[in-house]
Amino acid sequence: MTSKILLIILSLFLSGNFSEEETNKQSEEELQEDFLVGEFQRKELEQNPYSYWFNSGYSNYQPEEKHMKVIKENISDYEIVLFMGTWCADSQLEVPKLYKILDQAGYDYSKLTNIAVDPNKETPNHIEENYEVNLVPTIIFCKDGVEVNRFVEFSLETFEEDVADIVSQKAYKNPYADF
Repeated sequence: MTSKILLIILSLFLSGNFSEEETNKQSEEELQEDFLVGEFQRKELEQNPYSYWFNSGYSNYQPEEKHMKVIKENISDYEIVLFMGTWCADSQLEVPKLYKILDQAGYDYSKLTNIAVDPNKETPNHIEENYEVNLVPTIIFCKDGVEVNRFVEFSLETFEEDVADIVSQKAYKNPYADF
């Protein structure tokens, strides 16, 4: 009789743990539906559930012309790798600005790679490790496949001034460059 009671208690205990694991797994899967992970295209940002911040951020942003002139003269020399999180407030603020600048500069989008990370700042294939990405957004400017500089998380001056400094190869250090 005692062994039957132990067996019932053990069964209840194990089934409770299984249910908790299933619940955690479901929550994680539901969470992943709320953000992009891996390579993506701009059109995905222009659709729900991201369009409310992307489209308004894009339309409300007006970069200063003096910095746009510098960007237009130099941006075509660069390949750009964008790491962002659709869940991240800084990405939601800065990424629409990047697209506005690239549009106004007539940038060749075949030279842009968009990569979305999860809240742990990871991708399924761990490409973020190759680029040493710890914060988002991180916008990496490369020439001939070699990193020249990067924008990380927030502007030092204005977004367009930071980008203009990077693409004109002025002395620019992102806020975390010395860490």
